[in-house]
Amino acid sequence: MLNMDQDRELFGTEIKELLQESIKRTIEGEFSPHRDDPVFFTKEAYPLRTKIEGLPLFPSLIPDIVRSWANLGETTYKPEDVLVLDLETTGLGRGGIFAFMIGLGYFEAGQFFVEQIFLPDPDAEEHSFERLQELMERRSLLITFNGKSFDVPVLEARLLYHQIWLDLRAMEHLDLLHLARRLWKRKLPSCALETIEFYILGHIRDKELDISGGDVPQTYFNFLSTGDAEMVKRVFVHNHHDILHTAALFALLCDGCKYPPEGGMDVRIDYHALALLYKSQGSLDIARRVLIDLMAKGELNADIALDLGLLYKKAQEMENALDCFQIAAALDNTVAMIEAAKILERQKDFIAAEELSKRALFIEGGRFMQNHKLLADIQKRIERLMRKSSP
Repeated sequence: MLNMDQDRELFGTEIKELLQESIKRTIEGEFSPHRDDPVFFTKEAYPLRTKIEGLPLFPSLIPDIVRSWANLGETTYKPEDVLVLDLETTGLGRGGIFAFMIGLGYFEAGQFFVEQIFLPDPDAEEHSFERLQELMERRSLLITFNGKSFDVPVLEARLLYHQIWLDLRAMEHLDLLHLARRLWKRKLPSCALETIEFYILGHIRDKELDISGGDVPQTYFNFLSTGDAEMVKRVFVHNHHDILHTAALFALLCDGCKYPPEGGMDVRIDYHALALLYKSQGSLDIARRVLIDLMAKGELNADIALDLGLLYKKAQEMENALDCFQIAAALDNTVAMIEAAKILERQKDFIAAEELSKRALFIEGGRFMQNHKLLADIQKRIERLMRKSSP
């Protein structure tokens, strides 16, 4: 007769075997050779020339602006140097969760492979890191979407739990989420990957095959409880799409950040935001060129005129700066009004400077949320200009 511990162990073994059988029947793949607690692998290859939503999977090059912004080294990365990573986890926080699927994308022998490592049960987690470690040893650039804040910390916590040493920060890391925010935060309702897929890449996920990211954790728990792998199949599809679109987005961001663009401006890129990215990295000449080109194309708004004016001002080209500030002021940009007033005051055109300052005061004073310090500063400027313009 079995004692209670033996009975519990047998029951656990039977449950694990049933879960493995369910996965094997439902999803094409294979198990690792571990005798106890094997992990499940899927692997699919794409020719290197494959395009996802019309985009290549690897950029023509990683431009200096991206290298500078991401603090990458001067290495000339080849496709075989890149590893794309995306996790599916048991929760959205970082504490007390684990990755039940590790999605990997990598280039090898002229192909792009999407490989997925799945835990048929949580006890298999320790074996899920072996393939990750193997691929990391032969690659030097990690590509993720929100990996710096989520994927890497989750993996680090679980590696520490299992007392496995794998330095995830030894590789250069390009987190596309932060670069995407710089380019599209003013244009999109959010910068989630699925939102970018829809608005920028033009991809609509098939609701019959895919699954919402928010439903992923519960789907895994349901599988552990019921052994039904049909919904888990959708998680595989979801993660597979994430890997492919992260690679395609990597190519778009790198190729789109080059300036001047090859073949003309890409409608998917916010070039005003790109100019500000160049400005943030000290490339003022390119930033100015982008804004001038936008204005020449007729893509004019108050913010573009203001930012170009500020670049002219920094270069001490005051007449050009004034022209830009006056364009933005005509579009009711109060910052531009104040900047134009400063230049006009130095040119001793006190009346024109006073008129712009009064317009700025009127607009700012009518806002629901008023900046009282700004209003006081404008009022002081008006009083000073009135004294100067008095006979």
